[in-house]
Amino acid sequence: MAYDLRKISSLDDEQWTSSLQNDEDKHGLVANDTDEHHDSVEPSSRERSDLSFSYALRKVFSREPDVDSKEAQPLSYQYEKPETHHDDQAEHIEVDGRALAISAAVVDEGQTTLDGAYKIRKAKSCPISPLYEEQSKQKKSLFGKRRRKNAVATKSNDNSMRKDEKKLQKQASDDDESTQCITAANSYADNSYFLEEERQDKSKKRWRDPWVITLIVLVCLVLGMGAFASAYFLPEMLGKADTAQGYDEIVYTPTDISVSPSSGNGTSIIFYAMADAPYTDHERENIMPYQIKNLSSSADFLVHLGDLQDAADGCQESAYQAASAILKQSNIPVFVIPGDNDINDCADFEHGEEQWTKHFRHLDKNWDHSFFVTRWGKLEESFAFLKHRILLFGLNIVGGSPHSDSEWKRRHTEHLHRVKELMTKLKDEYDVAVLLAHASPSSNHADFFEEEDGLASFVKEIGKPFLHLHGDDHVWAESEGAFDVDNYMMVSLDCGEIASPIKVEIDTTKENPIKISREDTNLEVECCKEGWPWLNNEVL
Repeated sequence: MAYDLRKISSLDDEQWTSSLQNDEDKHGLVANDTDEHHDSVEPSSRERSDLSFSYALRKVFSREPDVDSKEAQPLSYQYEKPETHHDDQAEHIEVDGRALAISAAVVDEGQTTLDGAYKIRKAKSCPISPLYEEQSKQKKSLFGKRRRKNAVATKSNDNSMRKDEKKLQKQASDDDESTQCITAANSYADNSYFLEEERQDKSKKRWRDPWVITLIVLVCLVLGMGAFASAYFLPEMLGKADTAQGYDEIVYTPTDISVSPSSGNGTSIIFYAMADAPYTDHERENIMPYQIKNLSSSADFLVHLGDLQDAADGCQESAYQAASAILKQSNIPVFVIPGDNDINDCADFEHGEEQWTKHFRHLDKNWDHSFFVTRWGKLEESFAFLKHRILLFGLNIVGGSPHSDSEWKRRHTEHLHRVKELMTKLKDEYDVAVLLAHASPSSNHADFFEEEDGLASFVKEIGKPFLHLHGDDHVWAESEGAFDVDNYMMVSLDCGEIASPIKVEIDTTKENPIKISREDTNLEVECCKEGWPWLNNEVL
């Protein structure tokens, strides 16, 4: 067949015309210049095969000789397939105005060959007759049934056809464009339709595979996010659910506290308070050592309200160690309460806990003092003691944003429970209560201070003077009647860089027992320089 293709393609116009005439005479094609259709002549099987191939070639090369111009012209081809046909029913083809009658079986086989040849020709980028595009729209319905019938047989030949195709492509590289088309048509005319289907299947697979991979990746991402959420957020959610059940669900051992023995005049306490220092090397090396050195040894203790370093510097152990060393130079006992920069704001929360515990836990035990201290909390960082009818609380209530909502909620709930317990149990043992903590109260602390059963409403119910000292804001502020409670005085301390520790004197024998002074001469106190509350005026 390849030989025939090459031979036929080399014919000149006169030879081509003669070949076509012989085909018509030999196989029953009857030319007529009128529109009449003649009876078909049924060729033999061999003749019909030859005719089918010749019929295909005529379309592939789209040539019809013109005697005058001697140039190849496009073949005008029209074919109308009847609704039904049989092998003995003639089909009618009009070629350049000439009516040709040919057996339907011959046309059917020829059309199959033609379709395959066109596909190979198109795949090889050979020139294609404009009429092919219109014909291709009808080919699926014409050969759809035959495809299913021969699909199984074709599949077994796929591998060999691929090898042949590569071989032919290599051979065709030495020929010109028309030779490549003829070689491809010769080898794959009968099977090209199925090869095209295989290419389409591969094309669909190429489109399908990325979608499958994308789907797998998305599933893996969802599973990974679910695992992450389970590891980090589920405990938080469970913690919130637990605490949402109310205070009664949390069981505490009773808070034991003893009255500290009297000292001095037996009716008063003097202490210093400071916060938010040291943050810088200058504060560590100069400011804070000077402030600690100048504290009066007549005071009972010093309390640091937290933030002994800046978490933005990485919560380095050297910062904790330096602050601890400075405080240990004090002539009076020192109590330390955590600030948000000490633990909560550290990138590694556990590291912050470890460093605070190592350098500040039970720091007051470095001195001999007479306070009977009750402690609680994970690190025993919160405490209380009662002395000279003054009840003091040092609580781990920090500023910043919660590292864990559930942990904050649980801690606030425990503190509130213990404060209420002690203030109720010791109601007849104290005249003034003092709260020492780091945080400036905000919405993050509403559960402790402002809710219906929070601290503020409880202090109002008790009715005794209540002093609340805190850091966090770094500037001085006085809030008399905080939370709309007349007997609640809240004071915000300067940071250590601005001012020295404040001095607090509480004498329960006086009508206005609480007196506060800022040790630096240029700093004034409005509320309490002469004592608070003003029992002989409008406050109580």
